[in-house]
Amino acid sequence: MRSMKERLRRFMEGRYGADELNRFLTICGWVLLLVGFVLSGIDNKATLAVGSVLVGLSWAFLVLSVFRTLSKKTGQRAAENYKYFVYKNKVLGWFRTRKIRWQDRKVHRYFRCPQCHATVRVPKGKGKIRITCPHCKHQFVKKT
Repeated sequence: MRSMKERLRRFMEGRYGADELNRFLTICGWVLLLVGFVLSGIDNKATLAVGSVLVGLSWAFLVLSVFRTLSKKTGQRAAENYKYFVYKNKVLGWFRTRKIRWQDRKVHRYFRCPQCHATVRVPKGKGKIRITCPHCKHQFVKKT
């Protein structure tokens, strides 16, 4: 007789399994479910409706996560996970940039090149200076 662990391993053979996108979908599903239940418990028609929508949406997230885990189309699931990573890195990069700019606000100023729209960092407190864009070599004058 086979053990339960062996049966599960045989069942998952050839299936995609869990990845970063699945974890994100599962966490979002549970958070939406919790918030939906809390809002559904409030005696107000508007919050009851919003809570019901959130509960339904949370179930959609959780079902999608299970579907992706059990899928045998591993190439498609890997492509979805790659797109998720690209989008996640864009969002996290935006926040990282904002954090760096905030920490750097007393020492540097940031300007956009009028030609190529690249961001150029220059030292603060130098008065009016001619800035040369490192990407397109366009020169423009700004007060720092």
